[in-house]
Amino acid sequence: MDVKVYTKEAVRQPSGTEYVISPNIIDIYPVITTDENNNEIITGAELLTEEKDITEQACALATIWQKGLDPLDLTDGIRWSEAILEEINVVQLMEDITNAVAKVTPAVQVNFATVTDANGNSFLKYTLQAVA
Repeated sequence: MDVKVYTKEAVRQPSGTEYVISPNIIDIYPVITTDENNNEIITGAELLTEEKDITEQACALATIWQKGLDPLDLTDGIRWSEAILEEINVVQLMEDITNAVAKVTPAVQVNFATVTDANGNSFLKYTLQAVA
């Protein structure tokens, strides 16, 4: 079994800097220490055990899964590629995201907003919020 490790890191967004979880972990977080040579060493792992955290991860992953990647369910996922190629409009993309989260749980709501960068370009932004 392969295990990938994700870390939480600051990422620049059009709206400013936000902390996001970036590749490589779903529910296992590494415990990292440094040795006398200043090398980072994984000394253990912390598992997600809180139902809220597990649900949050499941919803976040549901919103990034590209439609057509699962050979057993080609209709499941978000049409990210189609949106980038302008084959679908933003409303359809928002519907995909909302439906993906609803399949995981009705207790999480997707909130959409637009942000504008310094050059006047508008970007769609979404956040997940527990409602129950």
